[in-house]
Amino acid sequence: MNSEQMHGHWRVAKGWALEQLGRVTQDPWKRIAGRRERLLGRLQASLAESRRIAESSFPASQTGAVLVERRGPGGR
Repeated sequence: MNSEQMHGHWRVAKGWALEQLGRVTQDPWKRIAGRRERLLGRLQASLAESRRIAESSFPASQTGAVLVERRGPGGR
């Protein structure tokens, strides 16, 4: 599991917590924000897994390309 997948799973957990807070406080906007965060987390983790599979299928040594690690928003 790479760091991008970890960030995606963390985002899913954060969204779940936000959604539960919305249920407890009966705030529909927090529930919506939690659902959105969960969805984005699942997408991020899924894309990271697909990227890992693609990179392992085509190693950089065969293509002559240099792999550049992508960083998330705000990462320097």
